[in-house]
Amino acid sequence: MKSAWNIVGLFLWIILLAYAIFIIYNIAVRRSRLIINGHYDFSLSHLVKTTIQIVILFIGVGFMSFESFHTNVSADGENVNIKRDYQPLILDTNGNSSYYVKVKSESNPSLNQSYSYLVNGRRLSVSSSQSSVLVGTNNEINVQKSAVRWNDRQANKLDQRYQKAWVAKVTATYKDNLLNGIGMRAGRQYTSYTLIRIPDSSFIYNDN
Repeated sequence: MKSAWNIVGLFLWIILLAYAIFIIYNIAVRRSRLIINGHYDFSLSHLVKTTIQIVILFIGVGFMSFESFHTNVSADGENVNIKRDYQPLILDTNGNSSYYVKVKSESNPSLNQSYSYLVNGRRLSVSSSQSSVLVGTNNEINVQKSAVRWNDRQANKLDQRYQKAWVAKVTATYKDNLLNGIGMRAGRQYTSYTLIRIPDSSFIYNDN
């Protein structure tokens, strides 16, 4: 488990399971008593008790399902921790030209492209669905709106420091708190996004 808070969610699911078993047992016992006492006809009290028990179970399951499967991240990202990592790009070469980013397109048009680049002596690759390339004077940063906010001032500072050749990875991780623990997502990664900045389109190599 990523965080001890997730034990809360696990414990609540166990309680729901135990309650469901109890309901089945309790309904069967009450029904047996009715038969033993000769009440074969309709019993209002039995119906009311059964209905209340089932409604409570459905409310509990609905609440836990919502907390477990709903992303639960507001537009301002209050429920996640944001980490930003900045590194300068390193020129790569294929023997003929130098480039910062190699773009590989899949044969199937419905599939995403992939971007590979060099940083710190390591070659990394990201999918276009979780990244974007910012080229030249284009300052429109296309970053996921939910939880991942971008600071334009920081981008300008990086442009000056690294001559418009840098990469930034933004990672959003669910905070360690009770609400995230109920959903069993505390400490887990919500999303990550990579922004690749290059000075000119000539620094892109298309590997088709």
